[in-house]
Amino acid sequence: MDNVKLFVVESRSPLEKTISRARSLSHRRGEKERRYSQRRRSYRGMKSLRHLSRGIRKFERTLLNDGASKMRYSSSRSVSARSEERFIRGQNQEIIIPSPYGEVTYPNSKIPEYVWRNVNEFSKLIALECGVTGRKYTYGQARDAANYVARSLRNLKFAEGDIIALIAPNLPEWALAFLGILEAGLVVTTINPYYTVEEITMQLELSGAKGIVTAKEILPVVRKAAAKHRLGSSLIVIDDGTTGPTTEGTILFKDLITRGKDLPGLKALNRSTEDLAVLPFSSGTTGLPKGVMLTHANLVSNMEMVNAIVDQDMWIRATTEEYQDVIPMFLPSFHIFGMNGILLPCLAAGTKLVTLPKFQPETFLDVFVKQKPTILICVPPIILFLSVSPLVKKEHLSNVRTAFSGAAPLSKEDVDRFYEKFRLDNSRFKFCQGYGLTECAPVAFMEKTGLKYASIGKNICGCDARLVDPVTKVDICEPRRNGELWIRGPHVMKGYFDNPEATKEILREDGWLKTGDIAYFDDDLDFFITDRLKELIKVKGFQVPPAELESLLRTHPDVEEAAVIGIPDARSGEVPRAYVVLKKDRKISEEEIKNFIKGKVSEYKRLNGGVSFVRDIPKNASGKILRIRIKEAYLRVNS
Repeated sequence: MDNVKLFVVESRSPLEKTISRARSLSHRRGEKERRYSQRRRSYRGMKSLRHLSRGIRKFERTLLNDGASKMRYSSSRSVSARSEERFIRGQNQEIIIPSPYGEVTYPNSKIPEYVWRNVNEFSKLIALECGVTGRKYTYGQARDAANYVARSLRNLKFAEGDIIALIAPNLPEWALAFLGILEAGLVVTTINPYYTVEEITMQLELSGAKGIVTAKEILPVVRKAAAKHRLGSSLIVIDDGTTGPTTEGTILFKDLITRGKDLPGLKALNRSTEDLAVLPFSSGTTGLPKGVMLTHANLVSNMEMVNAIVDQDMWIRATTEEYQDVIPMFLPSFHIFGMNGILLPCLAAGTKLVTLPKFQPETFLDVFVKQKPTILICVPPIILFLSVSPLVKKEHLSNVRTAFSGAAPLSKEDVDRFYEKFRLDNSRFKFCQGYGLTECAPVAFMEKTGLKYASIGKNICGCDARLVDPVTKVDICEPRRNGELWIRGPHVMKGYFDNPEATKEILREDGWLKTGDIAYFDDDLDFFITDRLKELIKVKGFQVPPAELESLLRTHPDVEEAAVIGIPDARSGEVPRAYVVLKKDRKISEEEIKNFIKGKVSEYKRLNGGVSFVRDIPKNASGKILRIRIKEAYLRVNS
């Protein structure tokens, strides 16, 4: 993902293991392979969920009373006697690791219907507030504004299925535009607001966008890209309060709201939940950006898949007249993690989202002082910033009960440093990691115990997983063996937009998505990402994960950040080379860094490619290290 939400780690008793198995059995019903049919997607409502919950509790009481610890999967469905129900065989004898949380049920709703379904319960509470200007919308105002935007867009003669580009930083109006576009039966392609003219033009052309919604701050750049794409009259501008370019010749976003109020209501749409809704762009496992075709069902199912496994004490609490969770929205909304990992599920739950157009330390911390956030959803660079910045004090996190991190791996050392600085108690403050890709809308795994810091946890409700040896293509069922992670579920994309060749490379006909990430699982079936398949360093036939060396480098007291790539070597094929950012006013030699790593790893993992000291490490919008860019720069200079 370009750049995207469990069991307790302590040893479990036989009875606890039996209950865990029973939960899986009660959900899976012993099927050999999941089939995604309309029946599975039907909405059974909260009543059915309550019945299911009561049924599980009753089943657990039966086990406790009767001591039914002898329950087992039948041997015909087991990979081995030892693995029992942990794996199942697919139709082609593939070894499937089903979610321990069972199946998922989700409503047959389009995204706007899902987000606004409970809006009347908290219509007077704040939905969106700008963390810079303070302008805000209540839930009632936000819901009405999105509907008025939808009416105006249809009045502008956009047809169902037309693609609209949304190019703006995090603003309250970003959410209104996004939901309004979808409510009008149109498709959103989200674009990084800090792209160059050429980058914006490329995505406009690849997506075939018919209109643009942007912000005044970046209007000059967007105008040039729109002109190249021959889009002029369909340029809609959000007045973000900044001084700058004239908006002459454009449509003001606030006018869509004003005019839409007097327009007739929307007619019934022909589009279904299986139709394309959102078109973010991703490089996939490698290569140039590609449009990821995500349907309404993809995004809605993924929100429900997460909701089905998270605990109320760590995730969003029920919104009432007396209580509302507060979440700072600083991860970019155009990225799938910000969009469907934060924005949409938080609005659906009635939280207060405080938007920040960009990450600036002073503004960011000011939000913590004034708004008192209760949940922090972020990426590893933010955790590292909080851990090392002298500006951040313990009182800044006084109201935060959970921190979720995703988009890139964090090591145990990184999290330990975070806990130590703020003197946090794991029983009060939970730290959780998740894993996903743009191609699965985005969440696929979550570690929710707050104990296995380096783990991405288990595959979430309704998500199947496989580990496949990248060389032999044979499925792996042994702990601590690396393989490429494959996933399958209702959250997996339809494919890449107008790119059947790239789709065929990553998405199989039987629904399995090849993630391009190398992972392993432990004895508890908790997963760990080690690296990208395309970024593994091959040293004399051995595979070296760059993330492992980067994690070790960050433990050095003088190192703030690091990146590792493989460079060509005549004898070894490749050798690791490190790029290191030192902490302020620190000095250290290349030899000292190499010796630090030398004492901690096998010989083939040593930094025999050297060390470079740099000012910063290139990363994408979600905080993932752009190793390919570093390697390209190295090869240009040394070719």
